[in-house]
Amino acid sequence: MQRNPYLEDRDKKNSASANLPVRLNILLGIALTLMIALVVQLAFLTIQQGAFYQGEVNTSEQTVEKGNVPRGMIYDNSGRVLVGNKAQAAITFTRGTNVNAKKMYETTVKLSKILTVDTERLNERAKTDFYLSNEKNNKRISAIITKQHKNDKIALTAAQINDYEVDYVQKHKLAEDVDKNAAMIFQRMSGAYSLSTTFIKESGVTNTELAKIGENLSSFPGVKLGTSWSRQYPEGEEFKSLVGNVTNEATGLPEDRLHTLLAQGYSQNEPVGNSSLEKGYESILKGSASQTLVTTSGKDQVQSSQIKYNGQAGDSLKLTINARFQNEVQKILEDNLPGGDVEGAYATVINPYTGGIYAMGGVDRDHATGQKTANPLGNINHAIVMGSVIKPAVLATAFQKGVISADNNVLTDQAIKIQGTQAITSYWNQAGNPTPIDAKTALERSSNTYFVQLGMKIGGQNYSPGAPLGLRSDAFQTLRNGLGQFGLGTKTGIDISGETGGYRGPTDAENQGKYLYETFGQYDTYTTLQLARFVSTIANGGYLVQPRVVGSILQKQKNNDQTKTIWSASPNIQGQVKLGADEWDILKDGMNRVANGSDSWNTGGEDMHKLRPRVHAKTGTAETKTNGNDTYTESMVAYVPGQPFAVAMAIPGMNNYLDGTNGKISAKIIDAYWKYVQAKPDSK
Repeated sequence: MQRNPYLEDRDKKNSASANLPVRLNILLGIALTLMIALVVQLAFLTIQQGAFYQGEVNTSEQTVEKGNVPRGMIYDNSGRVLVGNKAQAAITFTRGTNVNAKKMYETTVKLSKILTVDTERLNERAKTDFYLSNEKNNKRISAIITKQHKNDKIALTAAQINDYEVDYVQKHKLAEDVDKNAAMIFQRMSGAYSLSTTFIKESGVTNTELAKIGENLSSFPGVKLGTSWSRQYPEGEEFKSLVGNVTNEATGLPEDRLHTLLAQGYSQNEPVGNSSLEKGYESILKGSASQTLVTTSGKDQVQSSQIKYNGQAGDSLKLTINARFQNEVQKILEDNLPGGDVEGAYATVINPYTGGIYAMGGVDRDHATGQKTANPLGNINHAIVMGSVIKPAVLATAFQKGVISADNNVLTDQAIKIQGTQAITSYWNQAGNPTPIDAKTALERSSNTYFVQLGMKIGGQNYSPGAPLGLRSDAFQTLRNGLGQFGLGTKTGIDISGETGGYRGPTDAENQGKYLYETFGQYDTYTTLQLARFVSTIANGGYLVQPRVVGSILQKQKNNDQTKTIWSASPNIQGQVKLGADEWDILKDGMNRVANGSDSWNTGGEDMHKLRPRVHAKTGTAETKTNGNDTYTESMVAYVPGQPFAVAMAIPGMNNYLDGTNGKISAKIIDAYWKYVQAKPDSK
């Protein structure tokens, strides 16, 4: 018979298909056998040897202990230590993964018998938690709460039960008589989350406490003898108000940043920068803690410890501030501060080209007691009505708006009488006799009425005696924009927290007349630091440079005491004032005449006239009210052409008018600069 390939091939395929179920059955059988073996082994481990392995788990526990590292140092621009660290003995607690409130309570009770802590910050909730951590108390209160809610339709959660227990204890004042020392220790231990380390006592640990705790460490699971670091100020405590402070065990974490810091891994009473540079540069100064892997037995006995990471001390800040000059500026302000209603005095000395601050002195004064308090940060957070010191910025705005020019800038100083407002005159021309003056003379004499007329022109109105005020609706904003070119009325962006931008008065219809006072600095408020940035913009030819106090960041090298610079600041240009060369010449020459001119109504004063090398300056006086009395703010800005420094200062609340205190203080500060910061160049 002839062969049929198709039928033969089909039969072979059918034969192979028939064998497939047999193979599947074999594989399923193997898998089933393995699963049965796995279940048997799991049952054996769980039932027969479960207790053994649970004992093994309980036998040892591994925790990672954090070690405290010193914060970074803070140096002045010459390398002097402004803020250093002092090591001191401390008692720490590392919370293990299986440490609950009951275990902490037991440790606390024993530890409180030999360790005394400050209880000033003991809070009611901590006392309540300590009370409830006593097993006997907890069972009794829990039974009461359960009985009270036995008829609830929905079973209480553990969190709800705890809340009811806390409310019950506090309502019946059951925790009032707890041992406060023990409760405070408990509060600090509770501040540590799992596997974190916190301080029980950070400072003031006595030798007796160290000895007794050291001898009995096995009785205090998680408790260790450690080291903490406190800040010290070799150049004087006065620098603390400038660089800021760090929290300690007594103050704890700042309330306004508590949750953020806890989320970042801080413990409740871990030190953290709380103001100024210490706060702003916290991530750089704090360093990274060492880590030690500790293995403990079920009886909390340490079996072994292994260093996983040695830690890294915080990086250090090198400031632009000169310590000796800073102290001298502070002393000049304190020694020359008038009495009466004076509220204080503030001065900033700055490099106009880099924005680096050489000194920032400040004194607050209580007029009732006469007590003076150092407050350098008053330069950034105390906004003041500064007066005529801002007139160069108004002049620049007038040039830019084309209302005057370098060739045509003569106006008549006269009494300004706008319908419905009080007459405005210049101090040297209070009779209002019409007197033509140019821009330079207006700056030297500080003519109020010259700048009122400039302001009106900027606002779209030429002055006409007795006419109503008819400014454009955008007049206020136009003038403020002009002042803002020089940084007046805006935050400087200095690298210190807490800066204010000052106060801008309302500009509604009822306050339109205040525009006239804005033109000579008698309305909005500015900080002394804003004045420093303003005069820097003139000194450097029109560049608005951001002020700063940190010049570089230093990092300590491993295995030696050397440091290297890992970051250096560079000037940050925030804007530019554009004027023609001839317009700049008029503005600067007017300021030169303020400090060195011979006009009979010159405002610079004798002290400024004596300075060599010669300075350019602008004085300011603002009429104010202090403690119900008529007072004045005296201010001053000054710079030396071609030299890397400028100074701004202000004294609010003075009772005397134009007594020259601003010139006297400014001259002393300038002389001190040449003594402590830079060798005086050849005098001219």
